[in-house]
Amino acid sequence: MLARKVGESCLKVMSVSTNSSGLKMTNLAKHLPAIGKKYSTFKYEMSLPRLPVPPLQQTMDKYLLSVKPLLTEDEYACTREVVDDFRKPGGVGEALQDKLVSRANKMENWLAEWWDDVAYLGYENPVVVHSSPGISFPKIAFASKLDQLRYCAKAIRAVLGFKSLIDSEQLPVDMQGKDPVTMVQYNKLLSICRIPHPTTDFTITTPSYQSRHIIVMSNNQAFEMDVYKGEEPLSETELLGQLDAIDKMSNASSDYPSIGVLTTAERRIWGKTYRKLKRGSTAGDVFRALRKTYDKSSADPINRGSLDRIIKSIFVLCLDKSHGPPSNTPTVSEDPTLTNSVNQMLHGGGSSLNSCNRWFDKAFQLIVSEDGLVGCNYEHSSAEGPPIQTLCNHIIRSCTFEGGETIMPARTIIEPKRLQWKLSKEMEEKIEEAKESIDQLVDDVDMKGIKYMACGKNVPKANRMSPDAFIQIGLQLAYYRLHGQMAPTYESASTRKFRLGRTETIRVASLAAKEFCEAMTSGQSNEALKRELFMKAVAGHAKYTKEAINGQGVDRHLLGLKLICMESGMKIPEIFRDKAYNYSLHFKLSTSQVPSPHDTVLCFGPVVPDGYGVCYNPLEKQLNFAVAAFNSNPETNAGRFGESLKQSFDDIQKILLQPKL
Repeated sequence: MLARKVGESCLKVMSVSTNSSGLKMTNLAKHLPAIGKKYSTFKYEMSLPRLPVPPLQQTMDKYLLSVKPLLTEDEYACTREVVDDFRKPGGVGEALQDKLVSRANKMENWLAEWWDDVAYLGYENPVVVHSSPGISFPKIAFASKLDQLRYCAKAIRAVLGFKSLIDSEQLPVDMQGKDPVTMVQYNKLLSICRIPHPTTDFTITTPSYQSRHIIVMSNNQAFEMDVYKGEEPLSETELLGQLDAIDKMSNASSDYPSIGVLTTAERRIWGKTYRKLKRGSTAGDVFRALRKTYDKSSADPINRGSLDRIIKSIFVLCLDKSHGPPSNTPTVSEDPTLTNSVNQMLHGGGSSLNSCNRWFDKAFQLIVSEDGLVGCNYEHSSAEGPPIQTLCNHIIRSCTFEGGETIMPARTIIEPKRLQWKLSKEMEEKIEEAKESIDQLVDDVDMKGIKYMACGKNVPKANRMSPDAFIQIGLQLAYYRLHGQMAPTYESASTRKFRLGRTETIRVASLAAKEFCEAMTSGQSNEALKRELFMKAVAGHAKYTKEAINGQGVDRHLLGLKLICMESGMKIPEIFRDKAYNYSLHFKLSTSQVPSPHDTVLCFGPVVPDGYGVCYNPLEKQLNFAVAAFNSNPETNAGRFGESLKQSFDDIQKILLQPKL
């Protein structure tokens, strides 16, 4: 979810990442497997259109409309002058537009090579909470430790089955309406790992034939576990035997370092620590090898070997401790079980619970706790929520679990291995520092799981409106009631209908949404007018959404103009230094819809200190929400937001019952 920060961070990031963002042809083939069947998962990739560069005047007009609800009249007048100067004929805007169009004509996707660095890999905050989302699955009723392991064996088989669909290119192509979309993100779900670096992170993808094992985290220890025998995946019985062996080994001794907690650190700190962990005190690790080779020279063979096994693993399985009952009294709107689950999936609950039982740099971590909380955490630079959710849906469908007594099979002959580490005193201190830091972060996160049971997407569908627009305008009202103003709001829109497409921003805080919120809170509007304004706001949101998914949004175009300016060595225009531009990117409401037919919800942290992170899954007859804020900010509170959310949807349902004008 880090993409919402790009406007604020790109100046700093570009100073260290220009090596990877020069004007050059993007090789789409490097994102695709070698098989390349015409009937395959990737059959449409080369025929997808390129991401367009919107017309300059169109973007300027939309931008002005988007900031008007957030500004005073005087502020808006100043911003309009700045925009008009930028877009005047023969001005700097047209010059930058020409440069961006030239770049777009040379590349498969003009944004793709910039995006990884600017939105993710160059970002300095920890991936935990700030970037990597979690997904909560339905809770499972485990009667024993054995039930937990049995479920894990089924889940491993499910992931391997999904992997075989990707490797053999038999995964059906996702569609956006009637349009096929890019599937390259599915190549980045498994066997991929983010590598920390003192300057800019990078990723390593391991070929399928070299990635034949998983990493199991148990009692804060990492184990390598083979999951294939020859070309065939191990059976559930064989997997269960391995998991049982790992559980016994991890419980037999706790005298092993909690290495995984280092992945929770601030990225530049972790990058320096990683270099020392891999090489001891050896200096070097030059930038030249950043995206070409995994340099093994001068590395400690024990630590290097353990890191190598983690990097090359298919995914990480986390056998978690029980979370226990919630420490706080639940709010009226809160679902306590869901609250427990989303916190565990997002950050693990701190060093005394499960935050050390992770390797947050792996793209996919499957998390299964003793008390039946199940879900995942994923490193966001690799993919957006929908492809990850597709994998999760496959696991959920494949793991129907009834529990019951089971006879433990004999131990398999394929022995799992505990990863070994050779640590200096300094490294032990770094582990303790990381524990302190993650505990402070976890204590600061105010995350609530909310299930609104009075309606689902059935209500907006019955009223012939977009369920997403229905929910988004409800979120606007919930925020407005609490804070008395409109919030700069981000909603993720998929641009996967274009080659290598990722996302665009839907700017939700519109003039129509503001008029509706004012009518709902003024006490002076009748129900018929409220309904009219609500329908207008919903229609406006649906229109902006359609434009965004078709590459005609505002934010990526503005970012492209700014980055091409920086790359060209030109002076940054006033439009990008204007208060309105920076404030409109200070997303106090950072939101995303990740739908699933199952009782799931994705969760992520706020992207600004005084904001909320809100994700939702619209089921047929209920709405699942994960709402996050920071305790350190006295103005925001996830519980109060949940109460306001419930009231807003109650009131919206009432006005929908009013007759049309």
